[in-house]
Amino acid sequence: MCRLKSLKKLVMSAAIASLLGSVYIPLATAEGFALEEVIVTARKREESLQETPVAVTALDSEALRDAGVRNLADLNQVVPNIEVSSGNGNSGVASIYIRGVGQRNSGANIDSGVGIYIDGIYAGRPDGALLDLNDIQSVQVLRGPQGTLFGKNTTGGALVFSSNKPVEEFEGSVGVRVGNYDRLDGEFVFNVPITDQLFTRVSGVAVSRDGYIDNIYDGESYNEEDRQSLIWQTRWLATDDLVLDLNVNWAETDQTARPMKCVPVPELTGWQSTLFDSLALVPATGQTYDDFCQESADAGGGDPRKLISDLGGTYKAKNQGASLTAEWDISDNLSLKSITGWRYTEGSQDDELDHTGTPFLHRTNHVHPFSAPAETDQYSQEFQLTGSAFDDRLQYVAGVFWFSEETTGRKTVSYIGPYDPAISGLFFVNSTATQWDAKNEAVAVFSQVEWEFNDSWRLTAGLRYTDEDREVERTRYNIDPETLDANGGSVISVGGGLFSVERPSFEYNPNFGFDFNDYTRGKVSNDDISPMASLQYLIEGGGWIDSGSTYLTYSQGFLSGGLSEGPTGDLEEYKPEEVESVELGFKLDLLDRRLRVNGAIFNADYTNRQLTTIVIDPNTQRPSGATINAKETVIRGIELETTWLATENLMFNFNITVNDGDIKEFNDTQLTLADPGSELAPGCERSNLTLVQVDSCPKDRSDENLPRLPEETYMLAAQYTLDTSFGLFIPRLQGSWKFDIEYCFEASSCEHGGWLEDEQFELSGRVTWISRSERWVGAIYGTNLTDEDYIVGGTALTDATGVGSHAYNPPRMYGAEIKYHF
Repeated sequence: MCRLKSLKKLVMSAAIASLLGSVYIPLATAEGFALEEVIVTARKREESLQETPVAVTALDSEALRDAGVRNLADLNQVVPNIEVSSGNGNSGVASIYIRGVGQRNSGANIDSGVGIYIDGIYAGRPDGALLDLNDIQSVQVLRGPQGTLFGKNTTGGALVFSSNKPVEEFEGSVGVRVGNYDRLDGEFVFNVPITDQLFTRVSGVAVSRDGYIDNIYDGESYNEEDRQSLIWQTRWLATDDLVLDLNVNWAETDQTARPMKCVPVPELTGWQSTLFDSLALVPATGQTYDDFCQESADAGGGDPRKLISDLGGTYKAKNQGASLTAEWDISDNLSLKSITGWRYTEGSQDDELDHTGTPFLHRTNHVHPFSAPAETDQYSQEFQLTGSAFDDRLQYVAGVFWFSEETTGRKTVSYIGPYDPAISGLFFVNSTATQWDAKNEAVAVFSQVEWEFNDSWRLTAGLRYTDEDREVERTRYNIDPETLDANGGSVISVGGGLFSVERPSFEYNPNFGFDFNDYTRGKVSNDDISPMASLQYLIEGGGWIDSGSTYLTYSQGFLSGGLSEGPTGDLEEYKPEEVESVELGFKLDLLDRRLRVNGAIFNADYTNRQLTTIVIDPNTQRPSGATINAKETVIRGIELETTWLATENLMFNFNITVNDGDIKEFNDTQLTLADPGSELAPGCERSNLTLVQVDSCPKDRSDENLPRLPEETYMLAAQYTLDTSFGLFIPRLQGSWKFDIEYCFEASSCEHGGWLEDEQFELSGRVTWISRSERWVGAIYGTNLTDEDYIVGGTALTDATGVGSHAYNPPRMYGAEIKYHF
């Protein structure tokens, strides 16, 4: 596809750059200088990046610093084919997609296809997973199915975080960062040797920034940052062959949510808004829901970061964890590692789903006293046996993995209203509460073996068996009418959220209570065998290629099924997501190892891809998100990462990805407002709600775009190192372009095209200073320097409401930071 605008920007910005992949420091050689070798652990052992037959991007601590990556979300601009955002809607949960695979739903009844591993521990819940990267040794992004070695929920890829371990010398650092929107961040690291064999290390970070979204409704600013975290580690060199690492960590988030800009869709009529316009909105306010949406859209003269939201919102998360890793070198060729982990996650949030100044669609497990946060305890144990034989020609990894997770307490209160007077002078409030409890047990056995035929050819084969059980319990509650009047008057339900109340003494009690309605329990069990095979050819130095490798990999991945809301109100099973992937990759060092070109061509066939849909909750007559399987989808693409060390001090990067996602079979249902006098179409069902009728009809959604899969991405970058008497100065400028990213949700929003962002452009700059003693490190930085506006998500319930919402990228940010090492 011709991209005239992008080509113009590429030409105009030919000198901009960023560090993609690991840090590439000039390495002195007999010929002068070259790119440094990069060591990764993508296959559970240390090996050269250029000899690893996996599409992996690795950034060490210096690379993270120089690229200004301080949070997991910052990887969005510097790693190819990854999409990271703070939730699909209002919340601050981590929503991560790799090669177009991830999960929008953050509930305990489903997992993402991208696995997050922190010091070897799988992070099951996305709350608090937008990690602040303080005292991190490295971040590795593994693209494509990683079914053999990582296994659990990696049909898209995996993020592997490794923290700095305690060392035998006293050292530390303190740092501060300031910026616009009253940013004030602080961080510290203290490493203390206790004995010759026992060392301890403590690190912490606090992040604070005002919001940049102005809510005209209450005059407050939203989408602020307020997070703190601590990590305490202890390393014991028990013997020459046994090392034990204890990691105890804590993190807390308490910040305002991200309200969104309401988007009118005049050509669509929502069945739900039509119903509640008649029941309550128009009688109580004289305005329709479309009117309220238009007011929000017009707020601030249409400024995307000025809006009207009567809920605003809060997001809170707590994380606590502990892990014990023991590594025993049994012999020179054999080692055993044990990784034992516990992780506690607590999350609560307010969700403004209507994005207007009227209480039309609100959901909370934070504000209402009946609501409660979700609390998750997870336990895991993994044993890894790593070794070599036959003069290191045979390399192998084998292991077992056990995982147990239980989520309890999550009570979510959903409500519309209050509106008074409603139709016929009645009082209106429509509310239910739902408690979700979930259990997840998984056991896996895995092995991977690499055989080196000769100096050039290697064959890797792996196999993983996974057995997983999921259990979901759902308890639903309805309003207790006797609690609606704060003065204790008689309140009688007449159905559909309408109540007859005693006038004029009635006083609405916003903290009304609930009565038990029903209880449902379900359990599913899935197992899978995931094989992989990879043939690799190592290229010897000679000619125009200094060194390199090519590989062809076949792999499978598995994401267990589960239970979700069904159109009847019952729990319905969705099937496991499975993938078969073929990847052809190459990694080349050229021009006396001054040019590095790594690339991959991949084709991934997904069976029963887990996507989202909308069903009617028969109790509340409101839409409810659900998980559904798309029987067959295909994602294919090309990824290219290049690094050119033009001179000893000047480095360029150019990266490109081109993707093509194709939904071959996706059968869903669509909810539309019915014409009462019309005949019911074949295969459709008609629901009689209070004042309207809604048809649920089969819908073929196979022509839609896959969510969060950019068709094209580009990164062009430059970094220069200037050595002066005042220290090293490292200026860098980077530009990132992404094209055609889909954020739609249900059928009408995907057909409409209003949630397809055609271009995202981000220009950022940074100048890093390192003192001659290397004790002081400072920087000035700026992101979104051209102050671009583009959507990064949204809520699109257009079938139900006839409108939707957009979430926009952060505005221009800038500031300075300084750190002292001792």
